[in-house]
Amino acid sequence: MDKQEMLRKAYTNAVDNMVIAGLDNEVCYIVIRESMKLYMQGHGCEVTESEIVKFIKEQVAVLHKALENEEIAANFTLKFNDR
Repeated sequence: MDKQEMLRKAYTNAVDNMVIAGLDNEVCYIVIRESMKLYMQGHGCEVTESEIVKFIKEQVAVLHKALENEEIAANFTLKFNDR
């Protein structure tokens, strides 16, 4: 498995943690970053912190772009608020 796929799996694992849902953005970012580091180390994949930070920023940009679409944003808001 290549590094990008491992980063994707590490990110998914980190954001799937519902504990982060109630945290502010800065703390949430730290938890995701550190969780990704541990995931990568645990799977024997060498990665720098800057690679992890870059990957997180890319994922946040994708989310922001998706939320710019009013239909997606409305659907996301409705589902999120129903919880």
